[in-house]
Parts: sequence; C-alpha cells; structure tokens
Amino acid sequence: MSKQLRLLQSLIPAITNVPDFHSALDLVLHRVCEVTHWDYGEAWLPTSDSRRLTCSQAWYGDPCDLLPLRRTREMLTFPPNIGLPGRVWTSKQPEWIDQTKTDGIDPDAEFTLVSATDQPQEFQAGGAIPILLDDRLLAVLTFFTRHSHPSDRQWMEWVAAIAMQLGLVMERQQLTEQLHQQEEFNQNLVETHGGFFVAIDPQGKTRMMNPRLLETLGYTLDEVRGTDFVTTFLRDVDRKPFAKLIKTRGEKSELKSPTVHQTGVLTKEGQELWVEWRSQQVFKKSGELDFLFAIGRDQNEHCLTHQETARLASFPLLTPNPIVEIDLAGRVRYLNPEAMRLLPELLDSEAEHPFLAEMPSMIRLMQQQSSLRREIKIGEIVYEQVLHYVPEIECIRIYALDITDRKRAEELLLFNAFYDRLTGLANRALFMDRLQQAGRRAQPGQGENGNSPSYRFAVVLLNLNRFKVVNESLGNHLGDQVLQEFGERIQNCLRSTDTVARLGGDEFAILLEGIQGVCDAIQVADAIEQTLTLPFNLEGRDVFMTTSIGIALNTSRDRRILSAEDILRNANTAMHRARSQGKPGYAIFDNQMLSPTVDRLQIETDMRRAIERQEFQVHYQPIVSLLTHQITGFEALLRWQHPQRGLVFPAEFIPIAEETGLIIPMGWWILREACRQLSVWQQQFQSPQPLTMNVNLSCKQFMQPDLLAQIDQILEETNIAVGSLKLEITESVVIDNPELVKDLLLELKKRQIHLCIDDFGTGYSSLSRLHNFPISTLKIDRSFISRIGALGENSEIVQAIITLARTMSMDVVAEGIELLEQVSPLVALQCHYGQGFLFSKPVDSDCARELLLGKSVQLERQLNRSVSVKNEVKTSVSVEDERVQ
Repeated sequence: MSKQLRLLQSLIPAITNVPDFHSALDLVLHRVCEVTHWDYGEAWLPTSDSRRLTCSQAWYGDPCDLLPLRRTREMLTFPPNIGLPGRVWTSKQPEWIDQTKTDGIDPDAEFTLVSATDQPQEFQAGGAIPILLDDRLLAVLTFFTRHSHPSDRQWMEWVAAIAMQLGLVMERQQLTEQLHQQEEFNQNLVETHGGFFVAIDPQGKTRMMNPRLLETLGYTLDEVRGTDFVTTFLRDVDRKPFAKLIKTRGEKSELKSPTVHQTGVLTKEGQELWVEWRSQQVFKKSGELDFLFAIGRDQNEHCLTHQETARLASFPLLTPNPIVEIDLAGRVRYLNPEAMRLLPELLDSEAEHPFLAEMPSMIRLMQQQSSLRREIKIGEIVYEQVLHYVPEIECIRIYALDITDRKRAEELLLFNAFYDRLTGLANRALFMDRLQQAGRRAQPGQGENGNSPSYRFAVVLLNLNRFKVVNESLGNHLGDQVLQEFGERIQNCLRSTDTVARLGGDEFAILLEGIQGVCDAIQVADAIEQTLTLPFNLEGRDVFMTTSIGIALNTSRDRRILSAEDILRNANTAMHRARSQGKPGYAIFDNQMLSPTVDRLQIETDMRRAIERQEFQVHYQPIVSLLTHQITGFEALLRWQHPQRGLVFPAEFIPIAEETGLIIPMGWWILREACRQLSVWQQQFQSPQPLTMNVNLSCKQFMQPDLLAQIDQILEETNIAVGSLKLEITESVVIDNPELVKDLLLELKKRQIHLCIDDFGTGYSSLSRLHNFPISTLKIDRSFISRIGALGENSEIVQAIITLARTMSMDVVAEGIELLEQVSPLVALQCHYGQGFLFSKPVDSDCARELLLGKSVQLERQLNRSVSVKNEVKTSVSVEDERVQ
C-alpha cells in the first residue's frame, strides 16, 4: 500500500509540468483511478457566481463503455447541498457512499442519477473529495466503482490528504495560466484593436506601432521602428507640444492622468489624418521615463460616425410606425410622433392601456433575453411589437408594426386550409388531423381476445347520388344550396364530439369517436337516410336526394389497428360498394373489398418496365402573359403512353411512383428532357426575353443529396439560357424542412434558377414564412381561380395572395384558367400570368412548336370557342392537369 501511496504523492511534482488547470485535473483523475482501480472519475468546478457546480472537461473512464454516462453527466449542474458533489461542496469534507451500506444516505438516489443513461452502469460505490485553498473550493473530484472494497474508504482518506496539498499546487497552476492568458490578451488587444497604439522611447524614437496604425499610415513595423516619431509623422505645428510629453522628467505622481490632445498625422503618401491622442508616460522604478504610450482615435471616422448617429436619430421621428419607451416601472418615457398620433392616451402615464398589457411581468424576462416579440390587438388593429431592453438607459423600447391586413389575409388563408368555404365544415386536412388524433387515442387494451383497442371509432363516408344531375340542370348555385343544407342535416344527426367534413364535391365524411361498435355507426347512417326522406326546397321546387354510405371501423377482422389513411380508404371502398348496389343504403367495409389493389400492383410493375421501354412522354402547357397574350414559357408535365391502357394520367401512377421511389429517376428524366427541348426552342425562337420552362420537383427528389450536382450536369448538357429554368415545389417541401430547404434554395438562386410555389393556398403556410426563402413566383391553386366570376366575384383570397406576393416582389401565375370571363378580373387584380385550358391543354412538343409559331395566344380567338371550351372542361377528367411531384 505504501508503494501505491507514493504513486499518489507523485502527483504534486507531475502537476507542475502540465500546461493548464484542466490538464492538472485530468492528470489527478487518471492517476487516482489507475492506482485505486476505480472505474470512473470526474471533476466539478464552481461557476463564477459560486451558485452551482458544472462538469469540467477532465474525466477518466473507458470511452467504449462509459461515454454515454459521461455525456449525460456533462449536462448536469449541482447547487450547494444537492447530490454528492453539492453535499461535499457544502461540507468541504470527503464523502464515500457504499451501495451495499446505506450509511444513513439514500444510495438509490445517488446511483440512479449516476446511471441516468440507456444502459445502467451498476456502480456499487462512489465518493467525492473537495480540493480547497484556504476555505475556497477549487474543485470537487467524484469517483465511482463497480466493485466495492473495504479499502476504498482508506483510499478516500489518503486522496483527501493529498488533495489539501493539491489545492496549493493547482492554485499556483491557475494563477500561472491566468497570467499567461492576460499577457496573450494584452498582446491581442494591441494587435486587433480598431484604434491606434504607439510607444515612443525617451529619445523620441518609435518603439512599437500596432497593425491598425501601420496599415493606416502605409508602413511596415521594420520601416517605423527606430524612426523619430515627431519629425516623421507629425505636422510642424503639432511637433512642439507633443515633444514636451517625451522630454518631461516630472515625478510620476504629477502625471497620473493621461493627457488628451489632437494632432495631424502624416501617412507615407503625404496625406493628413486628424487623430485624437490619449498619452500616458510610463516610468521605471528609478523614476526615469521608460516610454510614452499613446492611444489614438481616427477623428475622420468619428465625424462619419457623428453623421451616422444623426441619421439614425431621425429614424424615430420619420418612421410611419409607433415607437414607445417605458422605464422599468412601466411608466411611459417617450413617444415618437406616430405613437402620439395613433396612441395619444399613452401620454396619461397613470392610465392602463392594452398597448402595454402585461408589460410589468415581462420586464425581468426582457432583461434576461434582451429582446422579445409579441402580437397585441387594440380594437380592430393588430400590432406586432418588438421589445428591446436598453441597459444603457434602463428602459424598454417598443417598436410596433400594424399587421392587421396581413393577419386578416393569413386568417382567411388558414380558414381556407382547414375549413370548407361553402359549408363551413371541416375540410380534408382538418378531418385527417382529427382522424389521426383518434388513432393515437385508440391504444391497445384488454378486450375479449386480449388485443382489441380500448377506444373505438368509425369513419362514415357519404356521397350524394345523382348530385351532378341537380348541379347541371338547376345550376351551380342551387347545387351549392343542396350541399349546405345536407351538411346541416348531417350535423343534426351527430353528437357534439363527432366531426363532419366536406372532402370535396358532394363527398362528406364523419368521424364517430368513442363508440361501442358498428351498431352506433349504423344508427347514424339510418338517421341521415331518414333526413333525406324530406325534400330539399330549391327556389320553390322540391328535390329529393339519396346517398351512398360507407362505414369503416378502426380495427379489422384480424384485430389489427389501422392507420388513419387505411380507415379512410376502407370507408371509401365501402361507399363505392354501396353505390354499386344501385340503390340508396350503406355498406360496412370488409377485407374482400380490397381486391382492386391488385390493379395497383400491376401499375407498379408496368411502370418499372415503362422506364426501360421509354413509354413516358413530356407534354407542355403554355404560360401566358395576360397583358400581352404572349407565351412566356411552358410547364413540363409527365404523361404515360401505356401500350395496353393508352394514355395514363399522373393521378394513376404518380402516387405509386412516390411510394416506390421511382419518382426520382422519372423526375431527372423529365427535367433533362424539358431542358433539352427548351434549348431547341430558344435557338429556333430567339428573343430578348428567352422562353422559360417550369419543371416540378417532388419532395423526395428535392431531398436527394446529389440534387445540385444533377441540376448542374443537366444545365451544362443542355446549355439553356441563364435564368430560364424554373423549378416548382409545393408548400410542404418548404415548411416541413425549413433549415435544409433554405440552404438548397439559396444555392439554386446563386445559379439563377427561379423557385415557384405550386398550388399555393392549399397548404398550411403563410406568406410571412415563405418570405424567409428565395421564392420568386407563386402559382395560385386552380380551386381559387375557378370561383372567380366575370365581375370579379369571390376573388378576395386571390386578391390577398396577389397583394402580399407583390409586396414581397414575387410574380403570380393563376392556374386553371378555363373561362374567358376569368381573365379580366385577374388582370384587374394585377395578376400578369396565367395558364389553363382556355389557352391550351398540355400538348406534345410538336403542337407546342405550332403554338410558338403563332407567336401569341390571342384571347380574341377564344371568344367564339368559349362555350365549347366550357363544356369540354366540365367533361374532362380532373386529373388532366395533375403535375409530376
């Protein structure tokens, strides 16, 4: 044991050779653990305010085994008397805990904290030792071992005895390190400071200049060292006063304060700088002048700074937004002119005002965080407040921006994203969200077979039979009335906890939560059918409607819990089965209804072969200037010419391609083919403003690590005009991965590739969030455009999008323009670009070339065809205009 004790005592000379305090701690931990065979050691250091202990960088242990524990411990802190390190800090006495012997202390609490990782360490014993200097704590050393030995307590006493000596040595090590850091700091201060530093010896010779002064004067240090500072660098009129400071032999007591004076300083090129100097004479112990040290400030920059200060001072006076300052007691100290105009009642410091609501309770938080942002509402006005704590004058400064118009537009967009505008019911997005919440509540419980969910719910899907006949024969406005009244009848059959949504067209969905079984869903279906025994009164005409209903539960016959998407799919399958029976009624989903999925598998197989056989085609739909009627570019759309099925539209195969990953090679193929065709057209139809090409990027394709490399290669191969490629992405791509997407979008912008948000308004984003990304174009979804009438009716959403987009310097393209009557309202709303069936369907490259030969799309030509176009649009398959994602 004496040999091991000598090894511990050898720590003291060894510590003197390490470079810093943390290395000394590391050495102590390694040496103690190696001698005692303890498995783990660490050091805890007090914070600067002595309120908590934090884990230092030094530790000992097997990295392969104990690294997870180490990472967990690094995140902990201990206040006094809390935990083993905290108790030792308070008591300043060593402490040893044996897991097998309680010693009056709860060992489970200590070792649970130590083992707070995924793999418990199963330590049996551990202890802590303070390292003190006088009564001041330098560190707490903590050790743990998997195997408790009777000698451990004796080791603790010996290590504690040595720790008293270590305190002196480590304090000396800390002081040496601090002195070295101070010297480095002084040197770095001189070399990096923005001011001028110069040292002049008693003979007036230049001893030192800092890099900033050398750079300003145009010299190197070798050129100025030893030169006469006064005659070399000062003007004639400034030499005599400055020389007196160097020649002074006064007592040190008479020259305690630095002298301040201004001189003209000459550069190497003979230019004159105006410098303010603060000079201090530095004396030797004998009282003789050692050198004159002067710090200078470029007054030329000071003048510019003064001008900048004056410019900034005018900001609160001229800004059109309120600025308010309050003291830390919440009293108003300052109002700028706009605040006085809009909020004059704030001048009454005793009055409470919603502009300053909850301000006293926020002041402490602002002092900690420096800046906060919040929104407040005063009457009908919504302000965004940016609050800053200004410590120099001990006040809170409030900048307010009127965001009322933006909030209304966002609320309108948000309502449109989650609610059906016609009926006011939930839409598909909100319904799916609530369906997913219900799925999370359906946790496995103890049913009859031990595996049925304890929480049951059902989805009921409804479709009005022959609604198309009513809509086309009586008109859209009466068809809308049927949908509104049908939604109300459904709601009257439900409980307050149930959810009803309009998924689109004449399709409605109901979420029945907390039901006992399928009988509850059947009762709701029967009640809805009963309501349809009463006619719909449409402008004095009675119309009877029937419905087909599909019911699906959240479990299958094999007791498997289904996802939200599976349940909705099953309800849809059951609804179509009910409809196929040829009479009103309902059908309950059965697994045998899923046989059509075989077709889906066949499509996947054929699609893989289609890539090899080059069965895919690119069709092009023109994008037209609504002002000049000129074709400005095309959107590339994927089509599949199947050898047996014929032309297959994207809605039938794109979802499968997304799911299987085939969308990635398909996406690169369409991008390369579209750019190749664009290059051909740009050479054939040259103009000052080259044709552009819009190509859709799917989410999976956008997240590929080689995205930029692939695009660079395609651009190099096709040699299209710079700035003529536009990539279309959906809102979800931007919002779901903001940090990753922002970097990619910036890289694309550097390449002058324009970014477009496709189908804008159907997602959950707001323009204020998209403003953080380099988006150049918004494409308004066809669902908004289709509602616009000849006189601009139902254009509020479109107007809001266009107004905000123009504010953020974004172009706007209206998608799905199908009627001539929709063009004039869009032009009036300052939407300058559009695409849709009114101009042209997506066509192959030959037909697109014929369009270009015509040089423009003449809206007048469409006048005589508008009626036929309208009929064609109504009968066209809705997936005609689907884009490749």
